[in-house]
Amino acid sequence: MIKSTTSILIFISVIIFLISLTQVCVVYKYFGIVNYHAYLAFLVGWMHFVGGGFGEGCIWLANPLYFMGLFLLYKKNKLAIFPLICSSILGFVFLSFENLTMTKSGRIAPIIELKSGYYLWLMSILFITFSSIYLKIKEQKDA
Repeated sequence: MIKSTTSILIFISVIIFLISLTQVCVVYKYFGIVNYHAYLAFLVGWMHFVGGGFGEGCIWLANPLYFMGLFLLYKKNKLAIFPLICSSILGFVFLSFENLTMTKSGRIAPIIELKSGYYLWLMSILFITFSSIYLKIKEQKDA
């Protein structure tokens, strides 16, 4: 029962994550208004580490932590909660960003608005994080 419930919850989270990739995640001003799509943030966000945006690169680490958490949760590993909580925290930290670093020289672009791609991405992470907490509590209660 728990295995099928876990699979369903993981499936729902991944669907929300995939939907988020089809949306604009952030609007910023850099030589004009730019609508930054979530799939681009997912694919090239890691490059902020080499491009001068250490903070943005750290936020991108929420993605591999999310997938590590999904894998561990699917394998019923008790440690699954830790990468998911870290991923959730990193996702929330991005709410505090006012600018994005665009170049190694430190040129910045002010964030105008966070869009549905970001909120769906965060929702997919939070959904599976709270689901894993629920499953852990339920498992301990049943034991």
